[in-house]
Amino acid sequence: MEKILTINPGSTSTKVGIFSTKGIIDEFSVPIDQHHIKKNVIQEFPYRRDLLERFMDKIDLKDLAAVVGRGGLLKPLAGGVYKISPALLSDLRQCRYGNHASCLGGLLADYFGKRYNVPAWIIDPVTVDELDDVSRISGVPEIERISRCHALNIKATARKACDLNGWTIQEENFVIAHLGGGISVCALKKGLIRDVNDALLGMGPFSPERAGALPIRGLLDLAFSGNYTRKELDHYMSRECGLKGYLHTNDAREVVRRINEGDEKARLIMDAMIYQIEKEIGAMTAACQFSVKAILVTGGLANCSYITDKLIKDLSLFNVMILPGENELEAMADGGFRALNGEIPIKEYI
Repeated sequence: MEKILTINPGSTSTKVGIFSTKGIIDEFSVPIDQHHIKKNVIQEFPYRRDLLERFMDKIDLKDLAAVVGRGGLLKPLAGGVYKISPALLSDLRQCRYGNHASCLGGLLADYFGKRYNVPAWIIDPVTVDELDDVSRISGVPEIERISRCHALNIKATARKACDLNGWTIQEENFVIAHLGGGISVCALKKGLIRDVNDALLGMGPFSPERAGALPIRGLLDLAFSGNYTRKELDHYMSRECGLKGYLHTNDAREVVRRINEGDEKARLIMDAMIYQIEKEIGAMTAACQFSVKAILVTGGLANCSYITDKLIKDLSLFNVMILPGENELEAMADGGFRALNGEIPIKEYI
């Protein structure tokens, strides 16, 4: 029975999964000692590698067919499965496109692929860029809209929905809303992400931590108030706004608890986030010329019935499917098995 090993480095741990075609066999998270966290994440590689090796030695990896690492910050590229090449490793080691723990995914996959003598890949990093040219125009000549989203889970969720319903991803349009600490809402047209909000600092709804789209005059006033440096404002907008800014928590479960206890401010702010999600879904439906097979809702917040019940009710004109979870390990394994059976071509990063 073929197995795939998946590796997903995060800021405080490295998550690992072992999968067969029937599903997950084992999953574990290896915590990172705070003393070993570095400003340059690539310096953490030897430490994380050694930790993982100790765990791997205890696991049955007989019949291992491939290793898939989380795609890090790379150049804009089409979605899909990429062989870990010297060019890809070089960009990751230099943090050429950004310094983030996910950049270790390709490095660790390469190491363990060589150790077990199996292919090593990444799939659908956050820098997947399949935007239509018209989607890039911002309205300000010096500013171009960019594609930065939860591409890994977005694509895997679409494939899962197609498997469940007998659809073909290359023949259908979907609007997919990944709801987590950041929120990505995209127009997936014939399998390609043709438009999407920037899930970190860009357009779209506010999230449990992020500011979302803002009135320009208010943003300018804040930027020139003298109260923030550029770095401080970046952190504030990406980590301290949204639910956290208004309600001092980024935990949707806590917000729902407050709502159930009669907290009207909590209700207003939660409803405002849902309202903005619905507006973005509407915009992406328009980007699909109002012809969509389904609206797919995924991510961690898709486990929150307060949010999903309202989305289903308010978007009742459409086929709304709830497929909850972040699903990174599962999504990497799914792409890996599809690459093994030839359903997804394996691309070269150059």
